[in-house]
Amino acid sequence: MAGKEYWVWLSNALGPGSGTVDKVMEAFETPEFLYAEKKSGFSSVGFLSPRERARLVETSLSDALRMCERTLDKGYQVLTPEDPDYPDRLKNIYGKPAVLYVNGTLKGIDEQAAVAVVGTRNYSDYGFRAASKISFELARAGAVVVSGMARGIDTVAHKAVLKAEGRTIAVLGSGLDVPYPRENRALMEVISHNGAVVSEFPLGSEPAGFHFPIRNRIISGLSLGVTVVEADLKSGSLITANLALEQGRDVFAVPNDIFNENSRGTFRLLRLGAIPVASAADILEEYRYRFSERINIDEIATETEKQEQNLSVKGKKALQGATPEMQEIYDVLTEIPANLDEIALKTGKNAKEVLTALSELEIMGFVSAGAGRRYSIR
Repeated sequence: MAGKEYWVWLSNALGPGSGTVDKVMEAFETPEFLYAEKKSGFSSVGFLSPRERARLVETSLSDALRMCERTLDKGYQVLTPEDPDYPDRLKNIYGKPAVLYVNGTLKGIDEQAAVAVVGTRNYSDYGFRAASKISFELARAGAVVVSGMARGIDTVAHKAVLKAEGRTIAVLGSGLDVPYPRENRALMEVISHNGAVVSEFPLGSEPAGFHFPIRNRIISGLSLGVTVVEADLKSGSLITANLALEQGRDVFAVPNDIFNENSRGTFRLLRLGAIPVASAADILEEYRYRFSERINIDEIATETEKQEQNLSVKGKKALQGATPEMQEIYDVLTEIPANLDEIALKTGKNAKEVLTALSELEIMGFVSAGAGRRYSIR
């Protein structure tokens, strides 16, 4: 752990996302040498602002050391730019993280085709299918999928990778010990075993709104390209796409229904030159020769067919304790969330009957209710 506390001290003082970290590394190589200037109040360090000087003086090194120890005691890693497992891809972005707190491993990420899949929290059924399909295919082909663990498309992408038994990386806007959203606690734990959960924020950090734009540069920075599935014009996914362009990464966008509010952001990206994609093959075509020993595009078609068959037939079983009406409604559900009107149309029942049955099925543990009152089998 020697020396890590200086990096944590620097991150605590300047705050995650600070571009001054780049200047410190250029001038001092390591913050330990910068710390030696503390006695003079950092007066000789010309690139520091008065506020940064004050923060560096006020921030405690002993607190940073205790933070390191507490993080390691919980079984997490503390990675700094001096560590061999710290990704080279992040060393080359503006405002490189001084510290990465990691549950799992980032080892070898620079040698893998990593692709980000991001999008809206309030996805449509089309968005769910597109994110599931593309993420599943990417994993089956041997790519790593990076996303942000948020509700919506991010969660869909992570879960699809796990179904494909692939590797995924989740970048948080909170501390590793503060799951957000809360319902993804178990998902975070599973991801840490097959990939990594990563945060720039120390333990105990709550998911403040301004954290997420800061964390987005890590999502794009770890990736070769960013795939936006659905996004409105104010979506944080567009921030990630813009950061990807600044970092020299590719930007992909999934074409969508022009009448869908969440297609406006992706439509703008396409107008600005994003690469339109409908499958993982469209994305991986950009990298197949560079990572010829790591990815197998030919694997995609067969595995996708299997996945779609599983989605269409899974769950057709007799439910113990369910009424015939509940069974009938359950039988039209799949793992793809459907809204109340769709279920009512398929069963020929009115919305009130359907909602009552779905509520009972949810209580019994057979059905999950997602964003926008969309229902799927568990």
